[in-house]
Amino acid sequence: MKTSYYANLRNLDLTKNVPVAISGDEGKLAGFEGKGMRKLSPYPFFKIWKAREVEIERAFERGKIDFAEYAKLKEENQNDYIQKFYEKVLKPQDPAQVFEELGENAVLVCFEKPTEFCHRFLVASWLEMSLGVKIEEAGFEREAKVQENKQNLKQKLQTVMEKDRVRNQQGKE
Repeated sequence: MKTSYYANLRNLDLTKNVPVAISGDEGKLAGFEGKGMRKLSPYPFFKIWKAREVEIERAFERGKIDFAEYAKLKEENQNDYIQKFYEKVLKPQDPAQVFEELGENAVLVCFEKPTEFCHRFLVASWLEMSLGVKIEEAGFEREAKVQENKQNLKQKLQTVMEKDRVRNQQGKE
């Protein structure tokens, strides 16, 4: 299994890889006509998150906030997204069943470039941590910035999952 983005599909060997759209529109805006798995999309809270991202960026561009505040707000917004994505999308699902439905040759695709904040890395990280598999970004396996981005998101998801585990454990005591 791998991850990628719609614009990179032309670089993949589609005889060995099966793209699976995990964006809310299942790739329709990108002209993708393959298999989709909407249950791995950040729908419906994505639009709220994206609107907040745009609001933060505009405030920074217009000089209403400095870089430190911009970075802080972006971080908070992304952490909120990861929390919601885990709670609403990942947690209710069985990772082994999802992996089986996707198949070993699946390539999880959505819109964002591999250096951007992206939910496909959260899905991949969830599967990696839950099942002990390794999922690479197709064509970017040795790109330091991509690996750093993926690892950063994985650590954030791991923190969310650990807090949830502790909460659940405390609730059982």
